[in-house]
Amino acid sequence: MPTGVSQRTRFLLFALAGGVLALLLAHHPVLLSGLRLVQGDEGDVRFNHYVLEHGWRFISGDALHARFWDPPMFHPEPNTAAYSDVLLGVAPFYWLWRLLGLGEDVSWQAWSLTMSALNYAAAVWLLMRGFGLRAGPAVVGAVLFTAGAPRINQLNHPQLTGQFFALLALGAVLVLLRPETDRRRGVAWSALLVGAFVAQLYAGFYWGWFLFFFLLLGLLVGLAFADTRGVLLAALRRHLPALAGFGVVGLVVLAPLVLHARQAVGTVGLRDFSEVSPMVPRVWSWFYVGPQSWLYGWTHGFRRFQRLPLGWEHQLGMGFVTTVLAAMGLWQARARTAVRVLLVMALATVLLVSYYRGGLVPWWLVFKAVPGAAAIRALARIGVWMLIPASVGLALCLQRQVQQGRAALAAGLGALCLLEQGLSISVYDRFESRADVDAVASRVGPECQSFLYAPTSGDGAEWKYQLDGVWASVTRGVPTVNGYSGNAPRGWRLTDARRYDEASAERVDRELASWRASRALPPGGVCVIAVPARR
Repeated sequence: MPTGVSQRTRFLLFALAGGVLALLLAHHPVLLSGLRLVQGDEGDVRFNHYVLEHGWRFISGDALHARFWDPPMFHPEPNTAAYSDVLLGVAPFYWLWRLLGLGEDVSWQAWSLTMSALNYAAAVWLLMRGFGLRAGPAVVGAVLFTAGAPRINQLNHPQLTGQFFALLALGAVLVLLRPETDRRRGVAWSALLVGAFVAQLYAGFYWGWFLFFFLLLGLLVGLAFADTRGVLLAALRRHLPALAGFGVVGLVVLAPLVLHARQAVGTVGLRDFSEVSPMVPRVWSWFYVGPQSWLYGWTHGFRRFQRLPLGWEHQLGMGFVTTVLAAMGLWQARARTAVRVLLVMALATVLLVSYYRGGLVPWWLVFKAVPGAAAIRALARIGVWMLIPASVGLALCLQRQVQQGRAALAAGLGALCLLEQGLSISVYDRFESRADVDAVASRVGPECQSFLYAPTSGDGAEWKYQLDGVWASVTRGVPTVNGYSGNAPRGWRLTDARRYDEASAERVDRELASWRASRALPPGGVCVIAVPARR
């Protein structure tokens, strides 16, 4: 880190400028619209917002949200919060904005920006503290991690945004492995490692589980090399008591999440690998940036990319120059122990999670053998995780250029790499969405004990109307039979509740009657809001 007041000030200004660039690169539609536009579509985005708002209403004493694990959707099914990510690790950053008096929609926008800002800050810290990189290359690498194309292509799944706890955990591991870190100092770093791991799991299962997998893989790789085996075993002997102690505490803290997740599995069952297979990365997935890329959108029509199943989940590319420079940076710095281990881990991960000719998928063994792997459905999302070694590799490559007296070249290459991340992803107008919700909520009368929103017309997808009903429940303070999540309760067959014609109306009435009977709801206890949708 720079020493002296003037150097520290320059570093802070430079880091701040990098943070602003990262936010603009990742969220320019939102910022340039004055927070009117929301990135993504009205599906997963509004669902994740609902999860955060439900948590806020739970801690603020709202009677309808008095039971955290039983949000008032899929009424009256219990434990539906455990059907998807509960976001508790990152929820306090939303609650803070609500506590400061911001409304629901603006708090969501502020939360999204906060997640990216924390990702950026954690990446700068990891690259400088963990890998000893200079400020300039570290800032460029941190911007790549925060606003890399694989991450922005997944902004429609906001549960994947907050990844900063994983970086804190990896940084703690690097410090614990250093011989100069004695047992006394190791206590604090052990606490950070375990605490960050627990927080990342509560923030979202994907990054929590991938962190566990990455640490396990790192352990195996570290034991495989003679020069790292001794360092690793010595660090374990030195810090094992602290790690074990905090590990027990971590397991206790994780107990509610594990118990409710097990209960949900007992209700909805585990996924079959056939659900995972379409979202296993193909070889070409690692080069596909997607149709909304500023520089590579024209490649969307390539036959190889068109043949990718569920192509939106396979947009793992980060640009040709970025990929080459990141690989070069890791390879050229392989003499450094931590870099060599990271390089092998990155290669092993890509080989392990890829789909090969003849339907060969090595990940199937992990899916069957490693605890928790069966809950990973969209395996291609590991492409976002690969931004970690990519950001390290790019920063190393740029630093090498600077050290060889080619600072201008390093700056130009860094700028080109960040330009390769530019995307124009889909957005929606939050005021239009809020008006749709208010139109439904206004139809829920005081006599309704619960309700089902079943539009009689509209050009939206079925999930949009489910979420209109879910958010109308929040606005009106009445539970709803509508629902949206990663799973659905057993016997709930109202995914498409649109009553557009006589046949669909009969089907919806039949399924609602079946649901009422299976959950002992009185016949008049559910109001059916059968009105035309605004959109």
